[in-house]
Amino acid sequence: MRLSMAATHRVLAVIFASMVLGGVAWAEPSSLNCELIASPPPMATFGGPATASPGRTELGIGVGGYGELPPTPCFHGGGTDWFVRWRRGVSQHIDLGFDLVTDNQTDGSLGATVKVAIRYQVNKGFRLEAGLGAADQGDGQSANADVAATIGTNNPNQTWNYYTSLRLAGSRGCSNPFCVGQKGTDHLPGAVVPLGVIGSTARVSENTHFVMEAGLGGIFSQEHPGPGVYLHLAFGVLFDVGRKRK
Repeated sequence: MRLSMAATHRVLAVIFASMVLGGVAWAEPSSLNCELIASPPPMATFGGPATASPGRTELGIGVGGYGELPPTPCFHGGGTDWFVRWRRGVSQHIDLGFDLVTDNQTDGSLGATVKVAIRYQVNKGFRLEAGLGAADQGDGQSANADVAATIGTNNPNQTWNYYTSLRLAGSRGCSNPFCVGQKGTDHLPGAVVPLGVIGSTARVSENTHFVMEAGLGGIFSQEHPGPGVYLHLAFGVLFDVGRKRK
């Protein structure tokens, strides 16, 4: 059986997304599903392109909101977040840690998402990162992953610094937190979510910065009737903790 050119392009797109996201973006096709999507990983960039220095810890605390705007005739959804970040520097260019988000969703459910992440600072103004996570949204569980690139200014002595990032995240609804042995169809809609973010940091003290950012992206799910819109907003404080190197 020979595939049409359009079908071939769709197959290649699915294969590419699966390779990038480690195969976690998955959904069963259906004609209409207006549920909130399976929770993507924490989407906040929350700071510029620097990584935590060796022996030092980056701690972030924030609050924000997100919107999932699926296409008509679905209702718009989303929620408010409380956000915690922890990163530990392991070399001059690499840090490791986690992000934790708790959600109060507009459909009345409460949930939490945690992601372990690695960040690599290519140079002073450019950073790459990747993460794997799991979520329990109260109305369903999911596994997720993301990759991102961040560019921006990185001048510790200046009051203001600015950054922008591009992120590609994927989520897969599951009947258990790690999608082990997932065979059925009783799960939240999986999705791929590309997101662009712009943000700034304001220096409060030598080790403290205020962070604010906003983002706009898309929602692509086989279980929604068409692409949707993803909105992101976050505010918070970023602390640099640890003994300074002499």
